[in-house]
Amino acid sequence: MQVPESTYLLWLDFNGYGLQKEELNKLLVHKAKIGLSPGELFGPGGEGFQRMNIACSRSILIKALDQLGEALAGL
Repeated sequence: MQVPESTYLLWLDFNGYGLQKEELNKLLVHKAKIGLSPGELFGPGGEGFQRMNIACSRSILIKALDQLGEALAGL
């Protein structure tokens, strides 16, 4: 993850997991039960990244991050 300087959008780097685009999206939606924006939608170089909007309550953000962590731990 890149530490944001003045935004509520995080760029998460999933390249180290070796997942294809479809596999990553399936993991995020079906296993982690979160919806992120695929990086390739934002131009070249976005492959393997996902954008997460963190403009929400702390409890919702913690829940989403916990779900993501649990889904990734199973890899």
